[in-house]
Amino acid sequence: MLASQDVSLSDAAETIYQLSEDERIQQECEAREDFILRQQGMEDLISEKDQTISKLQDENASQKQEIAWLKALLASRE
Repeated sequence: MLASQDVSLSDAAETIYQLSEDERIQQECEAREDFILRQQGMEDLISEKDQTISKLQDENASQKQEIAWLKALLASRE
């Protein structure tokens, strides 16, 4: 109400409003950037996990083949 009576106060009030709005927008942008970085970090972790699982599955298959070969060798010696 006081701001509407005086042009200087009205301008100051508008400037304060714009600055606080800019700060809010900046905070929203920072929050979004943080979210995107966390998402990328989680995607990287998931990718690493998938690679580890794949490697372990390959090792498991290799070990199963070796066990089968050793069983066959043992059976042929009996």
